[in-house]
Amino acid sequence: MIIVLDEAYRDEADKRFAGHELRYFPPTYADRGKFSEMLADAHVLGMRRVLPFPIDRRVVGGAAALQFIHKSGSGADHFDTDLLSELGILLGLNTGFNAVTVAEHTVSMILILLRRITDFAAIIDSGRWALSLPGDEPLMLSGKTIGLVGIGAIGARVARAMIAMDAKVIAYHPDPKKPLPEGVEWVDLDTLVAASDVVSLHTPLTPATTRLIGARQIGLMKPTAILVNTARGGVVDEPALIAALQEGRIRAAGLDVFEEEPLPPNHPLRSLPNVFATPHIAGVAKEVTSRQIEGTLDNIAIFVSGACPERLVNPVILKDGRARARHLIRAFA
Repeated sequence: MIIVLDEAYRDEADKRFAGHELRYFPPTYADRGKFSEMLADAHVLGMRRVLPFPIDRRVVGGAAALQFIHKSGSGADHFDTDLLSELGILLGLNTGFNAVTVAEHTVSMILILLRRITDFAAIIDSGRWALSLPGDEPLMLSGKTIGLVGIGAIGARVARAMIAMDAKVIAYHPDPKKPLPEGVEWVDLDTLVAASDVVSLHTPLTPATTRLIGARQIGLMKPTAILVNTARGGVVDEPALIAALQEGRIRAAGLDVFEEEPLPPNHPLRSLPNVFATPHIAGVAKEVTSRQIEGTLDNIAIFVSGACPERLVNPVILKDGRARARHLIRAFA
């Protein structure tokens, strides 16, 4: 088979796939046309990070042999999944592999913003000493209401951490019957944004969740509330959020994800004093990086061996016979 991989996989992949043709691309690859050409006769694509262009018809429309794509991390919003299913291309993810690190990052953002940690650190860096700051006073997490939009592997970990620190946790999920961690109460979305001191987002980006937190929901938030987004930038109406932050209608925002990434140099979210931002690295950690590489290569090895890979986004195409991987259809049947 012809296997196209991120350069980060080279050391491990060279040991695993003897007898197969391996092609590598740098993680910063930005030429969509050349990337499409590289895939023209490929059977498998392994990606570590999203590229500057989506995986759509312009990229895979001419890849007539492509059968399987695996991406490290979670979230399929970078892919035209309907197109992949139409073409018979299976898509796999490392869903849940970075849940711990994203939850840790979320908790860190909440504490930094409530306690104004970076503002006090800046005082020390400037050579000054101050026990108070202009503007909002630091707040305790204990006793606050934390509203979680989405309560999967990441949201559940955040919930447990918040409860352990004496916060009340409420959560919204489209299915009110979804099992929740002990101590978490389900509420509708409007109730959540209105009642919460911190609104934290943990939902995938889908047509149903695009701009789920819009101007109306932001308008319902307390003026002392904080919005934290470590999910996907498109879940929030970014212009509405910027306006609320500029006008002081909410206290602050902690953002690891944005509608446009990389965030442009002159973007207002870079300069607002009530924004704490990081460059989509909530899922990054030394321990996770090695696990992500192993998870991706393991799943590709499963596919190459003729077995059904794990964590598929579109397994239905195996059941209904649309998958190009005919050997897997036979195994699935």
